[in-house]
This record gives sequence, C-alpha cells and structure tokens, in this order.
Amino acid sequence: MTDSDPSFDRFFDSMELLADTISESLQSQVTIEDSNHHVIGYSSHQTESDPARISTIIGKRVPNAVIIGLRKKGVMHQLQNSVVPIRIPAVMEVGLGPRLAVCIKHQKEVLGYIWVVDTGKLAEGHAESIVEKAAAIAGRYLLKQRGWKMKQEKTHEDFFWKLLTSHYASEPAIRQEAELWSIPLPGSYYIAVVESDRLLDEHFMLKFRQSMDSFSGLQLLLATTEQNRLILLFSFLFPLPGREALIAFMHKLTEGIAKHEEGRLTAGCSLMYTEYIHAAGAYREAATILELKKLLPYPARELLLYEEAGFWAYLPAILELKRSRNRPSPLLFPLKVHDREHKADLLKTLAVYLTLDGNLKQSAAYLHIHTNTLMYRLNRIAEITGKSLKDTAYRTSVYLDLLTEETAHLNQWFSPV
Repeated sequence: MTDSDPSFDRFFDSMELLADTISESLQSQVTIEDSNHHVIGYSSHQTESDPARISTIIGKRVPNAVIIGLRKKGVMHQLQNSVVPIRIPAVMEVGLGPRLAVCIKHQKEVLGYIWVVDTGKLAEGHAESIVEKAAAIAGRYLLKQRGWKMKQEKTHEDFFWKLLTSHYASEPAIRQEAELWSIPLPGSYYIAVVESDRLLDEHFMLKFRQSMDSFSGLQLLLATTEQNRLILLFSFLFPLPGREALIAFMHKLTEGIAKHEEGRLTAGCSLMYTEYIHAAGAYREAATILELKKLLPYPARELLLYEEAGFWAYLPAILELKRSRNRPSPLLFPLKVHDREHKADLLKTLAVYLTLDGNLKQSAAYLHIHTNTLMYRLNRIAEITGKSLKDTAYRTSVYLDLLTEETAHLNQWFSPV
C-alpha cells in the first residue's frame, strides 16, 4: 500500500467499515472511540489481543482503570495536544500493549480517538499517514452524527416536555407522535428528578451519562434539564422483584454523580405507570419528594420513592390549608404556654420523640438527657395536654401539627452540628 491508498477515497457509512479498512491497510487491530471513550467502531481482524482491547470491546467502552492509567502516564495529555498520530509505548500495568494513536479533532475540540495495535510491523510514516487520513474521515462522520444526535435530542426533549406539561389530550395521541419520531415507549416507566444546589452544566451532564452507562437492565428513554434539575423517564428491561432495585438505582445514580460534584444532590422517584398520559402526575410525585426534603430535611431524609411517602405526600396540601386558615394548633397551644411560662423544652422533647419513632434511648441521647428525665417529660406532656401519646389519633395529629406549624423550629432542632 502507498500513501495514496485509494481505499480511503470513498464514503464510509459506519465506523466499523472505517476500522476494518484501516486494519486491512495496516494488518493490525483497530479501535475507534468517541470523546467519552465509547467504542463506535472496531476491526474484525482476528488475532490475539491484549487485555485492554478485549475489555474495551466487551464493555463497549474503555475501562476507567485504563483511562486513569493513561492519564497518569501523561499519554492522554500528549495525545490531545498532538496534531499528528503518535506511537505509545506499552502500559502493561493496565493491560495495554504498544499503540499508534491519534486524537480526532475539530479545530481544538476533541471528537474521539483511533487506536491501532502496534505489533512492531507498522511501517514508519506510512502507518501515520493512513491513521491521519482515517482521523479526517472519522472527524467528518462524528460531526455529522453529532448534528443528527442534537436534532434527535431536541425532538425527544420537546416530546418529553409535552408529556410533563399535559400537552396531549389522549394516550393514542402520545403514542402516535412517539411512533412518528421513533421514540420507544415501554409497557411501564418511572419519572425521577435529581436536584443539585447549583445550576447544571456540561460537566454535570457528562458525569450523569457516565453513571447511566454503568447500569445494566435499565433503559433511559427521555431526559431533560431545568436550571438545577435533571428529569428522567426510564424503564427496567425486566420486571422488578421489589422496590429494592429501584432504591439501589436511585442511590447509585446520585452517588455516581456526587463523586465528581461539589454541590449537594437530592432525588425523588414517582410511582410506576403504564400510560404516558400520566407522565405529568408522575413528575409531580417525584418533585413532591424533593419539596418535602427541602421543607423538612431531617425528618424527610430517607424519603426517595413516592410509593413510600405515605402521609408525607399530603404535607404540602395540609401546610397550604393551615396557612389559608391561619389558626394555630389547639393541640400544641398548652405546651407552648407551659414552655414560655416555665422556660421548658416540652415542645422540643415531643418533636424529637415523635421524629425518632418513639425510641426512648435514641430520643434521650439526642436531647442529651437521661432516659428517666425523658420519661418524666413525656408524663408531664400527658398531664398538661390531657392526651396520651399511646392514642394513635392524637399522636398522628400532634405530629402533623408539629411538622406543618413548627417547621422552622424542627429544622433548627435537627440542624447538622
């Protein structure tokens, strides 16, 4: 082959075809990646390969250990700052043999990479010329794909917002438009919202996409952002045996992003739905979880799924009703009077005791008092109010009043040290 190899003077409709063409020209194995190290093409040249290439092809992405190893060696920095292909010595600690590699760029923007296994038979100059030509072809392909992908993402995002804002009049209308834009609608779905305490940027979205890549058995259908919120519509490929898998996914998602973020993340997830006409309601359910976490950070700290919200789901409505009536709770009034007149802490004692599920030992420890002192205070509360905390109706009612009328005090009593 010569530098004017005619096999590259044609149209390539896939990176698989380009990888095979490079492989035929150089008689070596080839892998083409996008800027996030996802495999978009690899040669079918059947020879023995090193561990890094095998794991990359199997996982459809370069393993993090390999990327980190290359960064530590300065290889990625060298590659990204070179305008020509470079020869890379073996990095055997991450299972990578010698390579001829080039960074695919558009102006200064990294679009991807081409890696050629160097068995020692790559002719100096000729191999670099072939890889450089291939990089130009791959760059045009990736730019075209990005333009198409951006258009597709915009279409999908518009469809998603229509779902979230109850734009469609019926389920058939939703399915008709989804079919028009080739948007899959599985038999069931959830909507989740992840919220950061700062505005979302490209770095956040990159970490989110990387986190999603690690989930098997899950299908992300639609995603959009709104200021500091990431909104997702997703489905599981297999029926869930219980809610543990859903909880595990939500925790893993937020933890995966939080590893690379300085801000604080919270999340909430809707019930499962089968009809997409209910997507707006599902979004409100997920958003309600976030609202409760903001309203009462400590009591609502474990809330994640709307199906586990119970009475918490009604707190915003109860709070709004109380504000409109502007009448203080008669259940809390005698305790407030007692605390004011005797400079006592019975209201706080009651709030801590109920928030900690009536656990005497934990409540006493939190209040820094002896268990006997706590028992005395609880007896005094019963005497002053004329109500027993064993009475379910009273216990529930007074706790709801504490949550909705003493919100500021609750957050102060349970604020982090």
